[in-house]
Amino acid sequence: MGEFACEGILILVETFLLFATGFAGLVASIVLGLAKDNFAGDCLLYSEVKWCNSTAFYFTQLGASPSCSFCIGLQVCVSFYALGYGCYHVSVLCQWVGERRALVLPTIIIDVLVSLFVFIQACVLSVGFKRFCDGFVSGSSIGSKAKSCSYGGKLDWNFKGQCGGDKDPHNPYAGDNFFQFYSTAQSASWFTLLFWLVLIGITIARHLRNATMLPTHTEAQEERKSLIT
Repeated sequence: MGEFACEGILILVETFLLFATGFAGLVASIVLGLAKDNFAGDCLLYSEVKWCNSTAFYFTQLGASPSCSFCIGLQVCVSFYALGYGCYHVSVLCQWVGERRALVLPTIIIDVLVSLFVFIQACVLSVGFKRFCDGFVSGSSIGSKAKSCSYGGKLDWNFKGQCGGDKDPHNPYAGDNFFQFYSTAQSASWFTLLFWLVLIGITIARHLRNATMLPTHTEAQEERKSLIT
């Protein structure tokens, strides 16, 4: 009885983490989508800016749109996978369907691959945003009040004619909440990775428990003999 109770607790915790992972991934993808929409479909990741004076800056290079698209698309895909598998666990806990223990080992392999891709996505997001912010706060060296990246929410991103030199033209931007959006996406992405790693640990624990509960070869032979006789 205790074995089944422990197994049920592991499935319950795994179910909770699957839903938490799915919702965290959706948060990351939604806020990134909002940030991209506020910037007319452009991506700030890996963008480069240059300050021409203490109050005006311009883009020397806009970020590659595939960077944001990769982050959004990956989080959407793994979120639906997590939510779908979570619904399967709910069905098992409610005894609507029987548990298929043969799925545990493939799930470990899939979760490891998913964690690897989520780690890459979180790095792309964090490194890309840091690269933009490093260029943005460089204006403080010439007297700008931009001591941190969050200060960008107070600036006009659509000024024209204040800077000389070549500029990378862009459509009108709404930069009021860009820092909150990208910071939230970063946090949600790293939390998603943490949840996936915990899920791998729980799934491995379940696999090991299932292996110890399987009958030995001798026990299986004796059971078959008793059925024959």
